[in-house]
Amino acid sequence: MTTWFEELGVYLQIHGIGVVGTDIFYQNFDSSTTNSIVLIAQAGQASKTTLGKTMTLKRPELGIRVRDLDDSTAHTKAESIYNLLNHTYNTTLGNTRFKSIKAIAEPFFVSQSKNGSFIYSINFSLEIENLTVDAPMVEYIDGGTP
Repeated sequence: MTTWFEELGVYLQIHGIGVVGTDIFYQNFDSSTTNSIVLIAQAGQASKTTLGKTMTLKRPELGIRVRDLDDSTAHTKAESIYNLLNHTYNTTLGNTRFKSIKAIAEPFFVSQSKNGSFIYSINFSLEIENLTVDAPMVEYIDGGTP
């Protein structure tokens, strides 16, 4: 089963940001790849229930780090990711329904690594829809079902 952040990695690949397993990685930078992106699933706010308790929104955060030997390239790639993901609403990627993806801040410089790579960070808050398993069936006026 693919995780929500893996779905986002594929989404970045589809939009030409990088290639999963080559320069897009999950949770940690690949030690042998200098110019790369890492998607990090992070704890966020507590889940919330909406729509008459029929839908639970999980609210994790996503940290993305961009590393490149060229400062301008690292910054430009971070900006491209920010522009692609920020203010994304009601979007299904694979098996995941994102109600919202919002940047917490614009991309910012974090540090320069030991090998001279420049690292930029972008952080997002997400709302991911999960239908509640024991949610009551909605009854329609005409007696039908969805």
